[in-house]
Amino acid sequence: LHTAYRRQRQMCIRDSDFSNLEGYTITAVTRVDGDFDGCEYDKKIKLQNGWVLSCQTYRYHYAYAPSVAVLTKDVGRGYTIKAIIDDDIYDMHPVVK
Repeated sequence: LHTAYRRQRQMCIRDSDFSNLEGYTITAVTRVDGDFDGCEYDKKIKLQNGWVLSCQTYRYHYAYAPSVAVLTKDVGRGYTIKAIIDDDIYDMHPVVK
């Protein structure tokens, strides 16, 4: 039952979420490097392309190396970043090395 539910859920992002993505550009498509067990504030998420993002939202979700689409939006004095990980949208900040 859980597998069937997850497959159905993976088929699409909720329509209401798309209005929150207006103006964003897909900057990268990659995968989480290893286990992903959700986001909590300031948690670092390492991506397979070498980038590291810091969570700015909280949501629990577990997956091994899920796909990630990184979206950016120019807001004048910088960029806002969102990551779509397994069809869930997370607010992120970049981690500067």
